[in-house]
Amino acid sequence: MGKLKVMLAMAFLISLASCIEEDGNTPTDANSEYDSSEAYLEELGFTGSVLISKGDEYLLKRGFGMADQSYNIPNDPELIYRIGSITKSFTAAAVVKLKRDGYINSLDQPLSDFAADFPYGDQITIKHLMNHQSGIPDYVGPVGDYAEENNYHFDPEEIFEIIIESIEEDGLDFTPGEFFAYSNSNYLILGLLIEELTDLSYQEYLNQNIYMPLNLNHTGKGPDTISGEERAKGYDNGQEVGPYQMQIAYSAGEIESNIEDLEKWGKALLSDFFTEGEKELIFAPPLEQNDINVPGAGFFTLKINDQVIYHHGGDIAGFTSLLVLIPESEGLIILLSNEQDKSEERYQIMEAIIKNEF
Repeated sequence: MGKLKVMLAMAFLISLASCIEEDGNTPTDANSEYDSSEAYLEELGFTGSVLISKGDEYLLKRGFGMADQSYNIPNDPELIYRIGSITKSFTAAAVVKLKRDGYINSLDQPLSDFAADFPYGDQITIKHLMNHQSGIPDYVGPVGDYAEENNYHFDPEEIFEIIIESIEEDGLDFTPGEFFAYSNSNYLILGLLIEELTDLSYQEYLNQNIYMPLNLNHTGKGPDTISGEERAKGYDNGQEVGPYQMQIAYSAGEIESNIEDLEKWGKALLSDFFTEGEKELIFAPPLEQNDINVPGAGFFTLKINDQVIYHHGGDIAGFTSLLVLIPESEGLIILLSNEQDKSEERYQIMEAIIKNEF
């Protein structure tokens, strides 16, 4: 394993194209002609399931395109999709729950309190991990590529050791707290912290503290190989994707869900799931410039048409997703696409819908 770790540590220096990436960059080209959200999505050729709501009023809830091209099965809001980095909203909420329950004294506690030998751990706080301000490089590109090319099966603990060795070899990308740089490594570490402190697996902790209390009956770790009539198949350039090691995504992106469950999750986040003090951490205030994302914990903050919105997207093998919260109108936008590499399109859709419907 020593040679493998060195190879992967060196690969961290390469520019990453993460399969569970959400970089916070939001295109602003939403100039297509707009008659209605339904017509707009059909014109774009969107494939997947969509929910748009204001309070208890549905503006749109339907599927577009095919869930299974081989059998001509259409997409439907009841189907389950991989949600990629929307997983981070669940991980961040779980860490807040750890703080409530006394497992963590403060979100400003250094990582060294929990992992004494972690390099620079005395400078990196839990909040730095939650807000992507730790300076820890991303693991997903190098680990995912190596796994695919060598048919190698990783577990999160092994990836954690690779992250440590990478930092020991090359240091952090920047001094913790100085900058923001999106890194899935932050949320993998948070998932392992949840397991270490609670003696429960990551998914067991989410099940007990989020899924069951909110009746999220179709949410959990996605399978490596998509199967069953309840799931949409994933596609990349029109080709059905093969198996993907979901344990690589882990607490940064392993969850699957459907429109109904994400609607419950979004409504809980808009109401009283978090205290007002907790919301200040999760939902960062917007800056004046409309095109700049501000990192919260599991969400980015934007202003569009003078409305504050909170959003996070996900990209994972065969799927692209987006969860948008619009507190002023108690609004939700949920996009679950079973096509990969549609991140630019999802932000175009978000902006068009908010400008025309909200």
